Amino acid sequence: MDAPRDPSKWLFRRPPSDATSVIVCFPYAGAGATSYRSWPAEVGDAFVVPVQPPGRENRLAEPPFSTHADYAEDLGTILAALDVGSMVFFAHCGGVPFALETADWLCDNGYLPPRKIVSSSWGPPHADLYGGLNKVDIETYDFVGEVLSVQRALGNEMPRPLAKIAAKVLRQEVEVHRPWLYDARTPTSCPVIALGWTDDDVVANDVATDLAWSECGDVTFATLEGDHWAFEECPAELVEILIS
Repeated sequence: MDAPRDPSKWLFRRPPSDATSVIVCFPYAGAGATSYRSWPAEVGDAFVVPVQPPGRENRLAEPPFSTHADYAEDLGTILAALDVGSMVFFAHCGGVPFALETADWLCDNGYLPPRKIVSSSWGPPHADLYGGLNKVDIETYDFVGEVLSVQRALGNEMPRPLAKIAAKVLRQEVEVHRPWLYDARTPTSCPVIALGWTDDDVVANDVATDLAWSECGDVTFATLEGDHWAFEECPAELVEILIS
């Protein structure tokens, strides 16, 4: 039996009570807040707040979200209670749909949306889903092998029993993404920076910075040096984009 969701765990690291600015970080598909473990606690004058979705890491026993709207409402309720003057959302790859929906939930419910969303490695959200995982046959794909491959790319050797647990999380999130496209008939609730990486072999730079993004609202474009995983080190050039 799943444990009930614990809303207090949505923010892996809560900002101090006197914080005036935060950067809310959305993990990529199948990952959790520890994907931001190499980021500093503060970027400029903003506190870094990694998001921890249910169903993974220290929330493994909790039921995962079943729709983007479910995720956005749960997380949005927590973010709305933060007494900060400025929020920036950073989302990488499969985290981008959740960041967009959470920002829209905040706006639609009368709360302050983020000042901007930095969308890393995701193409125009109304046009398609991105990355090879969103094209595979879910029933036959080797999600355990995928997890092990990603971990090796990051310099880790994950024990296979742990990979099986992570694969279950990853598959569930891929299933949630399958029917989703952003509704571009209503502009995004805040400006977006569509960010690509020069050596990204998962979502190519020209896809992440496709001009069709502009059909969704106020969108500007940026490209940084690095591969698909370069964001994990929070390079100085990314810091400049976040705090500008």
